[in-house]
Amino acid sequence: MRDDFKIVKICPQCGSMKVNWINGGIGGPVYKCDDCNYVGTFILEVYFKDVPKFQKELNKNKY
Repeated sequence: MRDDFKIVKICPQCGSMKVNWINGGIGGPVYKCDDCNYVGTFILEVYFKDVPKFQKELNKNKY
C-alpha cells in the first residue's frame, strides 16, 4: 500500500497528527491531541496525502 493512501487520524481543532487514544468505553474512544490539548470523541480520519489540505482549511477558519 502506498503511503499516500494510508489513513491517519488528525485533530479536528488544530490538524495535528499527534493524536493519542486515551480512554474508551460505552461512549467510544476518547482522543487527546498533544499539540493543542483537545480532548474528545470526534476525530478526523483522512488520507495521509490530504493532511496538508485539511490543516490549511482548519487554520483558515481560526480567524
